[in-house]
Amino acid sequence: MFGLKKKTTEEKKQEAPLQESPAQEVPAADAEAPVLSEKRPAEVAEKGTEAPQKEEGLRVSAAEMAEFEEFKRQKKILELRRMLKTIDHTLLKQTATREDVRRLCKEAVDYGFYSVCVQPVYVSACTDFLKNAPQIKIACVVGFPMGENKTETKVFETKRAVADGADEIDMVICISAVKNANYAYVKKEIRQIVKAAKGAPVKVIIETSLLTRDEMVKAAQCAKDAGAAFVKTSTGYFGEGAKAEDVRLLKETVKGSCFVKASGGIRSAEQFRTMLEAGADRIGTSAGVEIADSLKKQL
Repeated sequence: MFGLKKKTTEEKKQEAPLQESPAQEVPAADAEAPVLSEKRPAEVAEKGTEAPQKEEGLRVSAAEMAEFEEFKRQKKILELRRMLKTIDHTLLKQTATREDVRRLCKEAVDYGFYSVCVQPVYVSACTDFLKNAPQIKIACVVGFPMGENKTETKVFETKRAVADGADEIDMVICISAVKNANYAYVKKEIRQIVKAAKGAPVKVIIETSLLTRDEMVKAAQCAKDAGAAFVKTSTGYFGEGAKAEDVRLLKETVKGSCFVKASGGIRSAEQFRTMLEAGADRIGTSAGVEIADSLKKQL
């Protein structure tokens, strides 16, 4: 009706090859097959490399862990050296021999202590023994251990100690002056010792075990006001020696104007740590070697 000619069945069959058919799609699929097969080996190879990569990762982690452990160990060693550098290695017995003092100096060098602390008669010997180790300071006690010498005597001792090679002076205050509340005398005496020391740091021993809390505070204030470098707890010859609560009190009293030295009866690593934790800047002890060896075992 519209002028279109109805196709015959034969004509339809002849046109069929021109149309896409499911049979023609198969070669296309086969053409892609080699591409797929090329990807598979790559995927396999990729999977095959996963295990070695993981193993290498484990090796790196182990190396990193070892490096970290070594870092922690070295940090502990540095901390130990810092702690040992707070020690005044002390020998004040009247029975000490020259050979004992020589050994004291050698130990100070070997362990890296800050100083050796000796009686006036051995300052020059220490100067000789430590001539090749200038990093080790020499401290000398003055007015030791009673503190009841006349000021003029302490001044002479101080000048002679410095002349013999002392780098620091550990002086004992006049305890009776403190007990009499004569703090003007205490301050004046300390000031004269500081002057006689000619720049060498002066540590003022106030003998805390013989003083009340109020006396400790006032004696420490005298030391601070007179220009002392340190307030020191004890000689170790009277009473209990150093106590953590006394160190804390002295630290609070001087408020950074001078340092605090704990001394007297400190013979173990535990006591040593306790004093440092209480705020001591320096530790006087005759058991430095034992303390150092104990701390080393804790590394």
